[in-house]
Amino acid sequence: MSAQSLVESLDHARLLEALTPAMREAGRLIEQLKAAGCEARDKADKTVVTEADEAAERLLEAAIRAADAAAVIVGEEASAAGIQPDACSRFWLIDPLDGTRDFVEGGLDYSVNIGLIENGETVLGLVLHPPSQTLWTGAKGLGAWKESAAGTRDAITTRPLAHPPTIVTSRSHLDAKTRAWVEAIPGAISCPSGSSLKFCLLAEGAADAYPRYGPTSEWDTAAAHAILLAAGGIMVDVFAQPFRYGKPDYLNSSFLALGDPAAASRLPVFSAL
Repeated sequence: MSAQSLVESLDHARLLEALTPAMREAGRLIEQLKAAGCEARDKADKTVVTEADEAAERLLEAAIRAADAAAVIVGEEASAAGIQPDACSRFWLIDPLDGTRDFVEGGLDYSVNIGLIENGETVLGLVLHPPSQTLWTGAKGLGAWKESAAGTRDAITTRPLAHPPTIVTSRSHLDAKTRAWVEAIPGAISCPSGSSLKFCLLAEGAADAYPRYGPTSEWDTAAAHAILLAAGGIMVDVFAQPFRYGKPDYLNSSFLALGDPAAASRLPVFSAL
């Protein structure tokens, strides 16, 4: 490891340690507001927002600024309010409550997400599942972990492609293209799930692939994508190129996430066609 890589790894380890308490605090705050019955309303883009989204984002932004004084932060709710800095070589992405609709409807598939982007690559991520207080973390050069509410922390890695493979899909955004891709895999086990937790299933070796056609935002994917990479997986675009960040308006195109990088040659071609 080069001296620069060592310095970067040590800084990433410091940031993970510094932000973990804020992630758990945000999760507890979300659950408290859910129990109190926070109301939902539609944003301009017709997606749903609640007081829990906004309060958690304020908490997380303050924690990032305390840990990284020069931070450039792109938050989902701030962006919705018109506060969206231009992408630069190093910036943070916050999705304070991914899966808000599931949250509002009383489901359990929602998460809290912080990701760090450096030169277009997601290099560090934290994902929390508020109902269980399960936390996934990972960073480039360090590895990935899953931590229980009690604080038990275990290293996680992806698995070789299983036979038959388990394919995680969006529960609320399952389109015809995705369905056709999954059905082209003999015996594939389809596992609908919500929010960024789909990536975490790949990262911990509980699933094999996550195909996603259609748009998402960079804050939806950055944190869990970083964990997947740190655990040994990959995520590519429709041209089979590594997925990048800092795109116009922070909008993602279609992508394929894989636990086993070698699986791409043994699965249907993932393309926009």
